[in-house]
Amino acid sequence: MKYFALSATALCLGGLSLFACQQTPLAPVNAQQNARLEQFQANYQASATQIAQNLGETLAPNEAAATREIEQHILATLKKNFSAPPMKRDVHAKHHGCVKAQFQVQNQALPPALRVGVFAQNQSFPAWLRFSNGGSDPNVPDTKGDIRGLAIKLMGVPGKKLLPTQADARTQDFVMMNNREFFIEELKDYVAFSSAVAHGGLSLAGFAITHPRVSYRLYKIFGKQTINPLESEFFSATAYQLGNRPIKFKVRPCQAPRSTMPAKPGPNYLREAMVNTLKQQSACMELMVQPHSGNFEQMPVENATVEWPEQASAYVPVARITMAPQSFDSPAQMQFCENLSFTPWHSLPEHRPLGVTNRVRKSVYELISEFRHSFNQVPRQEPEGFAPF
Repeated sequence: MKYFALSATALCLGGLSLFACQQTPLAPVNAQQNARLEQFQANYQASATQIAQNLGETLAPNEAAATREIEQHILATLKKNFSAPPMKRDVHAKHHGCVKAQFQVQNQALPPALRVGVFAQNQSFPAWLRFSNGGSDPNVPDTKGDIRGLAIKLMGVPGKKLLPTQADARTQDFVMMNNREFFIEELKDYVAFSSAVAHGGLSLAGFAITHPRVSYRLYKIFGKQTINPLESEFFSATAYQLGNRPIKFKVRPCQAPRSTMPAKPGPNYLREAMVNTLKQQSACMELMVQPHSGNFEQMPVENATVEWPEQASAYVPVARITMAPQSFDSPAQMQFCENLSFTPWHSLPEHRPLGVTNRVRKSVYELISEFRHSFNQVPRQEPEGFAPF
């Protein structure tokens, strides 16, 4: 009963922003769109289900079919929520802005075998940092509980990338959230969750009742207070390859937080906190990695709801991210940020995403990005540097 009460509060009654709690009929995807999307999805299916057993990966039952079902639920959700452009992302729809940064690799703490990919040399990359709320409704105020996200896009990264459509792009993405663990363990629960979100209303309430642990994890995440995204910690939650080992990522501020919560926070107080910080001074964050200990029972790759214990393997710093004083909230730059795409599979093979959650993301993220950009009549393109605004 305790789980049920918390789940119901988190999913609907509390008005939290990740979900649409009204019962809404799904809009059909027309035949032409279906044909295009089916072909697009087929390009990813084979590669998405290739696994690295030596790194702890195992295929989930009916993984390909389940992934396809999730895609269709998310497409239906987008068509339900956006009948006309601009179509937003299905999650992390509200961004606080994209900030210019320098990503300086500092690989001294890494064992030589893990100094690969972007961490092979102590070099600097220009980067975009996108800070966001996790929900699907961009109009929900920051004062509502939500997942908070950070996506990093490095530029000028040579080498072939894992995405077939972006193999020659000179970018590398890292995506994170403000929680150490993901909220869904099994693929079948991901299917049920995406279906409940697509249908809303009673379907979502039913999911809360039948999946109390998922709902309770979300409840705990939504209960976290974020004061300033520039002074927050973010985690990959899922595992990635680095050399011959799985790892997890973490970003933390270089200094202890100094911001305080406004007495009367407004609907966009997180962006306002970032604007006020970068108007006066620079900001600094560190990217860290947690190498796998070799114990896959203690540190599973396929179950992203399990926190890897730091006493078994500590995080080590691998890069310093510096943001010079700047203005980032002009209409042109905010629109540029809206049009960017981020996926963990925008990646060198040395940083290959691991686990079922990431394998689902491979085709889902690309499919949704292609659909969203096509719907908005905006080209999908990777940035090559800092455009003037």
